[in-house]
Amino acid sequence: MARGIQPLNQLEQRIRARNPDDLSPLDDRTVPLEVAPLVSSVNDLLTRLHDSLATQKRFLADAAHQLKTPLAGLRMQADLAQREGTSTEELKRSLQQIGRSSIRATHTVNQLLALARAEGSGVGFARQPCDLARLAIEVVRDSVPRALEKRIDLGYDGAEPGSPGVWVDGNPTLLKELVRNLVDNALNYTPSAPDRPGVVTARVLADTFGRVLLLQVEDSGPGVPESERDLVFQPFYRALGSDADGSGLGLPIVLEIARKHGAEVQLEDAHPGMQPPGARFSVRFAASEHAPT
Repeated sequence: MARGIQPLNQLEQRIRARNPDDLSPLDDRTVPLEVAPLVSSVNDLLTRLHDSLATQKRFLADAAHQLKTPLAGLRMQADLAQREGTSTEELKRSLQQIGRSSIRATHTVNQLLALARAEGSGVGFARQPCDLARLAIEVVRDSVPRALEKRIDLGYDGAEPGSPGVWVDGNPTLLKELVRNLVDNALNYTPSAPDRPGVVTARVLADTFGRVLLLQVEDSGPGVPESERDLVFQPFYRALGSDADGSGLGLPIVLEIARKHGAEVQLEDAHPGMQPPGARFSVRFAASEHAPT
């Protein structure tokens, strides 16, 4: 009997002797066959924990880098403003730059908090029937001033609020955050010129027979190459050759909120075969069976 459980005792001793940060797989070559599936499952868990911690470390490093840039700009401009002999015009420019850097830092922090909220909303987060068309229209209206500032034609084209099939079971705050980030992303990456104004369109399409509810946000920008369409959903990723505003967190927030609602996100050309092709983000929800009474 003692000889039979000796491999288990040895395995226990190896586990106890491990460093707390050692997540390498356990050696299963000497364990009894009856225990091998358990050790294999533990090794699978260790691998997933290792990958998760590595992702968190990369995320924290990227977040620190993203915050470091605007904070360094704040300090530099503050130093310039305090130099002796600084003219009124130079002081004004420094203060304007300080304002821009603080806005950028605040936006990054807000996006980090939004991503944390989305990731922290478990399967049991509060749900209720939400009119997705109404939420989309509210986001478009809120975004009009920014669109006007960039001379972009922003509009809504889709199902009317309260119409059949526009309801989804979800969290209205998170869903509105999802729509807002899609619209913000489109405004960030859509150029506009007097002779060729940019266009951003949000729409909600209801399929009352297939029980599918589709949210789309498309733009007239440069589009996203197929090789980058998975990468853009990674935190802090920026499209190659782009100098657009943004924190690089908007699309990861969209993906996380969509997952919490059992929805799928798809990215494709808005106008295939045309130049520029534009980008179309589609989020496919399961429509709510019943509208609120």
